[in-house]
Amino acid sequence: MKNKENIIGWVLIATLFIGFWFYQSKKLAEEQALKAEKEKTEQTLAAKAKPTKSNSASSAVIGTSSNEVQDTTVTNDSTVAPESLGLFAKANSAEEKVVTIENEVLKLNVSSMGGQLKSVELKAYKTWDKKPLILFTDKTNSLNYSFPIDNDNIVNTSELFFEPQSEGFKIEGKETKSLVLRATAGEGKFIEQKFTLSGNSYLIDYNFGLVGMNTIIPQNNTYISAQWQNQLSSLERNIELERRYSALYYRYNESDVKHLDEDNEKDEATFESPLEWISYKQQFFNTTLFSKGQFKAGKLETNFSKENNSYVKKYSANFTIPYTSTPETNYAFQYFIGPNHFNTLAAYDKSNEEVIKLGPNFWMFSWIKYITRFIIWVFSWFENMNLNYGIIILLMTLMLKLALHPLTAKSIESAAKMKILAPELAALKEKYGEDQTKMGQEQMKLYQRAGVSPLGGCLPLLLQMPILMAMYYFFPASVELRQEHFLWATDLSSYDSIVSWATPVLGMTHISLFTVLMTITSILQAVMNNQMNAMGNQQPGMKYIPYIMPLMLMFMFNSFPAALTYYYLLQNLLGIAHQWIIQKFFIDDEKLRKQIEENKKNPNAKKSGWMKKLEDMQRQAQQSQAQREK
Repeated sequence: MKNKENIIGWVLIATLFIGFWFYQSKKLAEEQALKAEKEKTEQTLAAKAKPTKSNSASSAVIGTSSNEVQDTTVTNDSTVAPESLGLFAKANSAEEKVVTIENEVLKLNVSSMGGQLKSVELKAYKTWDKKPLILFTDKTNSLNYSFPIDNDNIVNTSELFFEPQSEGFKIEGKETKSLVLRATAGEGKFIEQKFTLSGNSYLIDYNFGLVGMNTIIPQNNTYISAQWQNQLSSLERNIELERRYSALYYRYNESDVKHLDEDNEKDEATFESPLEWISYKQQFFNTTLFSKGQFKAGKLETNFSKENNSYVKKYSANFTIPYTSTPETNYAFQYFIGPNHFNTLAAYDKSNEEVIKLGPNFWMFSWIKYITRFIIWVFSWFENMNLNYGIIILLMTLMLKLALHPLTAKSIESAAKMKILAPELAALKEKYGEDQTKMGQEQMKLYQRAGVSPLGGCLPLLLQMPILMAMYYFFPASVELRQEHFLWATDLSSYDSIVSWATPVLGMTHISLFTVLMTITSILQAVMNNQMNAMGNQQPGMKYIPYIMPLMLMFMFNSFPAALTYYYLLQNLLGIAHQWIIQKFFIDDEKLRKQIEENKKNPNAKKSGWMKKLEDMQRQAQQSQAQREK
C-alpha cells in the first residue's frame, strides 16, 4: 500500500513538472514572437513619424535661467468644420506651437493644439535601456473637455488652438514657472489652461478656466464633460511584471482608495459620488489628476491584450465637472507626474501613496500591507545612511533573523526532541500498521509523556510567512531599487540575467544567478531539515518533495526582481548558518534525552495549549468517523 501511494505521488509530481515546463516553453515562445512584432511595429511608426518638408513646428522654451524662443511652423490638419465651432472657429485655424516648461525634475512640452501635454520627461530617470524617460506623449495621452454652445454645437478643447500668453513666460519667483494658454472666442471670451511648476516638485498646479463663456454656453447647462485617456508605454525590461503592477486607482472624497483589476484584460467601474483623484499607475511611476471633489458621475475603464506587448495597458476616464453660468468659472486641479515613491506620495496627505500595492487584494490578508509599511520605514532609515541597496537588504535580513532567534532556537530544539523520539515512533508504526486512528492516539500519548509539542517547529515559519509575503510585494514596487547595481545584478528591480538565448529551453530564455543560488541553498536547507525531521523518516515518500519544490519554483522566480531572489537567498544562507550554530553549540542530545525520560516519569505534567488543541481535534475526528461507521 505504501509503495502504491509513493508511486502515485511521484507520477503526480512528474506530471505537474512536465506540464509546467510545456506551459512555460509555449508562453515564452509566444513572448518572443510578440517582441519581434512589437519591434517591427515600432520601426514602422518611427518611419511614419519622420517629419516631411511640408510640416514645421513652433516652439518656445521656459528654461531654468532663460526664455529662449525658436520658431518653426506646423499646419493644422484638423477636419472639424469651422461652422460647428461657432465663435471658436478662428481658434481652429492657427499654427501649433510647442512650449517647454521645466523644473529640476520635470520637463513638460505643452502643445497649443488643445493645450495638451505633448510630452512629459522625468529628468532623474531613464528607461531600462538607458533612454530618456518620456512617461507619455500626445500620441498616448489626451485630456479633452467638451460642452455645448449656441446652435446645438459641441466644442471639444482638443480641437482648438490655445495661444501661449505673454504672462506665461514670466518666472513667478526664483523657483516657480508658469505657462498660460488661451483659446479665444471674441473680446473677453476665452478658455484658459495654466500649468505651474516649482522647485524640484513632481506636483503641477493645473487650472482650467472659462471667462465670458456664460454668453455662449446655454444657461441651463450644468456640467462640462471630460475625457482623459492614456496608453502606458513600456519602460521596464519585463513587460509582464510591469503589467502586473499597473492599475487604474481612484479615491472617493475622504474614502478608501480603490482600483480596477490588474489581471483581467478588461475592467470598468461607474461612479456617481464625487472623486477626489484618479491615478494612472504603472509599476514605478504614476500620473494622478487631483480635484476637490469636482469629478462627478462617470466611468473608468482599463484594458490590455496579453497577445500585444507594444503597450502595457490602456486607461480611460469619462466624467463631468459642475458648471454654473457665471462670467468667470475656474477649476483648480493638480497633476502629480512622477515616481511611485512611498514617502514622497504620503507627504501630500491625499492617500495617493496607496497606489503602491503593499499586500494582497484578498481581505483576509489585507493586514499584510502594514508589515510592508514597517519594512518601508526600516528601508528608508537604512537608505539615509547612503548604503548600497544590496547591503541594506542584507542588514534587514539580519535584523529579522535576530528578532526571530528565540523562536528559531526553540524550533530547532523541538526538532531535536522529535528526532530522539523517532525510534519509538517507528515502533508504534510497526505495531499499529495501517490503523491511522490508533497510531494517532498513541503518538499523542507519547508526545504528552515526553513533553514534546509536534507543532513546536511551526511557529517561526508561521511568523516568517507574513514577512516573506510583504517582501514579495515590497521589492517589485520599490522605485528606489530601479536600475541600482549590486554584485553582478545591474538592476535590482529586474532579473539578474547572466546568460541569455533566443529559443526557449525548459521554458526559459535566460538564467538568473540569484535564482539559481536561491534554489541550491533551498535544497541544502531541505537536507538539513530532513535530517532533523523525524516525521520525514516515517514518511519516506514525502521526504523528496522539499528537494523537488525549489526546482519547480526556480522556473517561476527566474524572471522575478533580483532584489527579491537575493533576499530569499540571504534567508536561506542565514537560516543554514543559524541552524548549524544552534545544533553545534547549543543542542545537547544527551541532555535532551534525559529531559524526555524525566518527563515520562511524570505522567501528570501540565499539557501545553497546542497539545490540548491537537487532542480535541483528534477526538472530534474519532467521533465523526464513529458516526459515519454507524
